[in-house]
Amino acid sequence: MKKIYITSRSLNVAKEILSKKFKVDINKKSFLKKKELIEVVKEYDAILTNIYDKLDSSVLSYKKRLKVISNYAVGLDNIDVEYAKKNGIVVFNLPHIVTNSTAELAFALLLSLVRKICSSKEYIKKGMWKGFDSDRFMGEELFGKTLGIIGFGRIGKAVAKIALGFGLNVIFFKRKKEKLEDSLKRCTMVSLDILLEESDYICLCVPLTAQTKNMIDLAKMKKMKKKPVLINIARGEVVKTSDLIIALKKDIIRGAALDVIDPEPISKKHSLLSFKNCLIVPHIGASTFSCRFNMSKKAAENILNFFNKNG
Repeated sequence: MKKIYITSRSLNVAKEILSKKFKVDINKKSFLKKKELIEVVKEYDAILTNIYDKLDSSVLSYKKRLKVISNYAVGLDNIDVEYAKKNGIVVFNLPHIVTNSTAELAFALLLSLVRKICSSKEYIKKGMWKGFDSDRFMGEELFGKTLGIIGFGRIGKAVAKIALGFGLNVIFFKRKKEKLEDSLKRCTMVSLDILLEESDYICLCVPLTAQTKNMIDLAKMKKMKKKPVLINIARGEVVKTSDLIIALKKDIIRGAALDVIDPEPISKKHSLLSFKNCLIVPHIGASTFSCRFNMSKKAAENILNFFNKNG
């Protein structure tokens, strides 16, 4: 019987599906250390991984019977895919399932920040609300502003559709031009420099690659003439964290709304947490009941279908 290892303790749906045909072991700790991952790579036929499992060549080189890696994520930046392919390991990801949940979170973050939702909640909790004050917690209206989207794949396009509903003007940057569907015809493709200069809000939706790592650095942020709010729902490493701190400190941008950060997780003493105009949540873009269920199900089915086809 083939052996499957699941690295995340929360994926019970996946375990139920795979246990019907395979011997399944599941990690009951938070994260696997490198030496533990190496042992898994040595002993199992398939691994259901998450984004914190770093399966580079130094780990995958220990493989003996491993045939499949099913990544519980859209991105594959935690896996050396080329090395895996060269060594007979098929790698799957989940490109479709997280789109809506992640795109919706971009606006949850943005609105929470620019409408001062968290500050307002704390104000009431502290018993400070004594009466009406028309100047209290003045925020921003999205209508008529410009949202720039860097990366216009599935998630970028989903963000754009929501943005149009809010009455935002949408511009976007991507490397290859494509014909837009009718619902996105009001969006305009521009150069990266123009996007940086003209956006009131900038949303990062790119995958993490060698080209996008640290692509938003201090030099790029200095081109942001409108001092926008920067929204990152991509990967933390897309933004150079040390430069983001400088940009917030020097008022080069007026805020940051981050679902992802480099490094993850960050310490409670991290300097970014000292800024009132920086909102950070713990990588919850896909954290909805329906999304997590469907991710678990599909990640398991990727393994099941592979072995059904290939024996």
